[in-house]
Amino acid sequence: MSVDSCVDFRPDDAGRIDTRTANVALSLNSLEQRHRPVAIPSVLMLTSRMHRFGEVGWIWDRTKFDPRYVSSLDIQWNDISKALENLHPAKGKLEIGLLNFNFTEFGHWKQMYPNTDLSVIRLDRAEKSVTWAKLYPEWIDEEEETKIPACPSLPEPEFRLGSQFDLIVVKLPCSKSGSWSRDVARLHLQLSAAKVAVASSRSTSPVHVLVVTDCFPIPNLFPCKYLARREGNAWLYKPDLSTLREKLRLPVGSCELAVPLKAKARLYSVRRRREAYATILHSADAYVCGAIAAAQSIRQAGSRRDLVILVDESISGEHRAGLESAGWKVRTIRRIRNPKARQDAYNEWNYSKFRLWQLTDYDKVVFVDADLLVLRSVDFLFAAPEISATGNNASLFNSGVMVIEPSNCTFGLLMEHVHEITSYNGGDQGYLNEIFTWWHRIPRRMNFLKHFWEGDSEAAKAQKTRLFAAEPPVLYVLHYLGMKPWLCFRDYDCNWNADIYRQFASDAAHARWWRVHDGMPENLRKFCFLSTRQKAALEWDRRQAEQANFSDGHWRRSIRDPRRGVCVEKFCSWESMLLHWGETNWTGASTVQVQGQVQVQANPSL
Repeated sequence: MSVDSCVDFRPDDAGRIDTRTANVALSLNSLEQRHRPVAIPSVLMLTSRMHRFGEVGWIWDRTKFDPRYVSSLDIQWNDISKALENLHPAKGKLEIGLLNFNFTEFGHWKQMYPNTDLSVIRLDRAEKSVTWAKLYPEWIDEEEETKIPACPSLPEPEFRLGSQFDLIVVKLPCSKSGSWSRDVARLHLQLSAAKVAVASSRSTSPVHVLVVTDCFPIPNLFPCKYLARREGNAWLYKPDLSTLREKLRLPVGSCELAVPLKAKARLYSVRRRREAYATILHSADAYVCGAIAAAQSIRQAGSRRDLVILVDESISGEHRAGLESAGWKVRTIRRIRNPKARQDAYNEWNYSKFRLWQLTDYDKVVFVDADLLVLRSVDFLFAAPEISATGNNASLFNSGVMVIEPSNCTFGLLMEHVHEITSYNGGDQGYLNEIFTWWHRIPRRMNFLKHFWEGDSEAAKAQKTRLFAAEPPVLYVLHYLGMKPWLCFRDYDCNWNADIYRQFASDAAHARWWRVHDGMPENLRKFCFLSTRQKAALEWDRRQAEQANFSDGHWRRSIRDPRRGVCVEKFCSWESMLLHWGETNWTGASTVQVQGQVQVQANPSL
């Protein structure tokens, strides 16, 4: 059964019902097809589905509606009229296709626009077995070791043969009481409207899409930069049909890879001057060393794209100079406070990441966290759409590496809902996952987390260790979780010495980061010196590991890292600080940074 008035019941001049429908044949079922240019068929496929007049009667019977597709929206017809007041056909009558409107609403359209060619787009409902978890599974077999991942199929929209719509109008459900942005019916309807728009494309006149909804449309399917007008819950778009066509070739969800693992199947961008890697530092300078190493790794991997780093006023002039020497183009921003965070909490200012969307001198930006290394070039990601990222957990993506398309109005959208939307983890990643629910999966090797899960078998742990150490590299990006390499002594991964961080410990990954460090120019290495407080913290953790008698025995190892004897602060005695560890009122624990001053301290034994 089709959903809410998806039957073309319009009689012709002789009073007959037109039973011909056309199927938009856009499904590309194989990965090979999906990752090569495919033309949308210009001749639509005829179907022979016949509709008896009696079948129209179910429109009035709400018990026969598919509740997933039913919208309780209170349509403001005056707003629709205002939104469309400047819309005129190139010639003849305005041809309008309606999707997901009921019989009464169809009558309103006929009354409002009696001189238009009005018809209904048919759309069969998705199977109830197609859930959001099926479209966005936590894990897929990316290496195709046991099976080739495949997404569930969604029915294609159907309409009268030969129709070329000037306007497609779709009404969307929006249940504010539930997870409206992760709604299969809502996604299905928007994709269907986009497909009809692409199928109606012609050179003589543009195609518009009117989305009628109380909740904002999918922002990376119908980007706000193509929003021609908005009146209340009526959103009128004039989409770029070539861009929309490319998006419709993507998998419907993260159930398949949008960027193939095999290099031969990938697409590459050619607009290099309008593309950049970007990262952000705010509130503290603890990640300056990491950002410098990240820049070095991108260059060592062979990329020549611009490197842009957003910093706030907390990043000193000396640190900015170091970042510029590493290759970053430094831009100063004002921080954005997370209104739901507690004062001085770790996530208080992490909504500053939204500033990335203000980099409008670039068409594409690949964001990279400052705590990762690029081991192999990922320049091909610039051909991927917004938002492309690796999976994290459940149906969510990890924002440590993601493709975005800067736009001031998208930035405005992000800011508009900060008081309304709650992040699942209190941070920017959780918030972005609520905005961009239609995201596209890239292989996890392009943002491989340095993390041994509790459920990992010994074989899985050994495989990860091999990947961390492989030469030449197998991984594209290695993302360092837990204590960062530059905050440890170089001798071993200090995550071993803290019980809550042991899940992130890997000497192989640690050694790889230090190889990149050693390739830095000498003048950049000083930004990786350890503070007196950090030296004391490392020794404190080592003693706790010794007391717990951790079986790995890293706490027994001698420290030969020359940075232990280098001090860049007025107070240099980490041993004295350690004697008072945990005393919040001890003045010696408050260190003072001295710009440009380096003191060499005797290398005491532990």
